[in-house]
Amino acid sequence: MKDPTRVFALSKVFHERSRLAIMSVLSTRGEETSFTDLLRILKLTKGNLSVHLRTLEESGYIEVTKGYAGRTPRTTYRATPKGRRDFSAYLTILKDIITNIQSGKTGA
Repeated sequence: MKDPTRVFALSKVFHERSRLAIMSVLSTRGEETSFTDLLRILKLTKGNLSVHLRTLEESGYIEVTKGYAGRTPRTTYRATPKGRRDFSAYLTILKDIITNIQSGKTGA
């Protein structure tokens, strides 16, 4: 790798596998995604999913909308522009690291 220190540029927020999975889902969907759908897709517990969603929200990477579907409470999530931009940058760095390792470029 030309610059092995690029690994330190990887966001610690995204570098946790549950948050990586959440951002992958939200970044590939154009519409808001409900808490129930995220539970079904990711197979996380409600508590675990809630904690990771809160971390992403506090970082400004997702936005939360609370409302009702009829009389049933409904919470939906969407990646923010900042979240999409920073997640894309994270993936670019990760891809560069993987490509360089696979091609045998070690920076030595």
